[in-house]
Amino acid sequence: MIIVTGANGPFGRLVTERLLDLVPAARVAVSVRDPQRAAGLGVAVRRADFGRSDTLPAAFAGADTVLVNGTYYGAAPEVRGPQMRGAIAAAVAAGARRVVVTGWTDTERSTLASTADFAGTERAVRALPVAWTIVRVGYGLAAALARDVLAARRDGVLTAPAGDARLAVGAAGDQAEATARVLAAEAGEHDGRTYDLTGPDAIGWDELAQLAGPGIQYRPEPPAAFRDRAVANGFPPVAADQLLALYASIRAGWANTPTVDLATLLGRPPVTAREAVVAAVQAWAW
Repeated sequence: MIIVTGANGPFGRLVTERLLDLVPAARVAVSVRDPQRAAGLGVAVRRADFGRSDTLPAAFAGADTVLVNGTYYGAAPEVRGPQMRGAIAAAVAAGARRVVVTGWTDTERSTLASTADFAGTERAVRALPVAWTIVRVGYGLAAALARDVLAARRDGVLTAPAGDARLAVGAAGDQAEATARVLAAEAGEHDGRTYDLTGPDAIGWDELAQLAGPGIQYRPEPPAAFRDRAVANGFPPVAADQLLALYASIRAGWANTPTVDLATLLGRPPVTAREAVVAAVQAWAW
């Protein structure tokens, strides 16, 4: 039995859908906080809440493999870290022979306070007494770049404090399929491996400006000016600061180096960074 946690979230749902292309539905179950929202997935549904440790033993019972998918469920790092590690321990205690854990892309070079817990979680995973695999997923990065593209279409110019940085963006569908392939693989195939699921190339803000439309150019902007303008346009100050922290990490070289991990797991060329952003733009522009 393969258990996918967080299957009501966008990434967990994608993983579940891709997994059902690879294995029979009878081999898959999902654990979610709200079982009613998962009713349409076509698999067994179990209730589990990482914040309620008493819900985890029953959710993981009978599992051979558990995907502890807590990367994007919204908790602060000081809360998410202990909850993730508690869920990992609960999976092992329930008898799982393999644990697959989602992490944050390019963890070693991330300067984001909001992702500070992932390094500790990875250390805990590597110390497990059972087989483990880490899949680092920068889910949501394509959408962040799509926001810049759509803002440029609105304003006629792309202004961002990104400098001359580039970002190795992977497509969400590819990342979910790769994760599903890890879950469906034969025992031992991915044991002790850490995969960073970037796209096959990196994209810069000049190229994002091209995606915004003819004649639109990229104008690098100082962080303070960007923050002032964002807040003046109604962006909450806290959210503006979080966005500035993301740009600062990108300028420092975080997540700018493509890996071959996604292509290796997929067995085919993954979607390019440009294509990933275009798809995210289309998803937003409705």
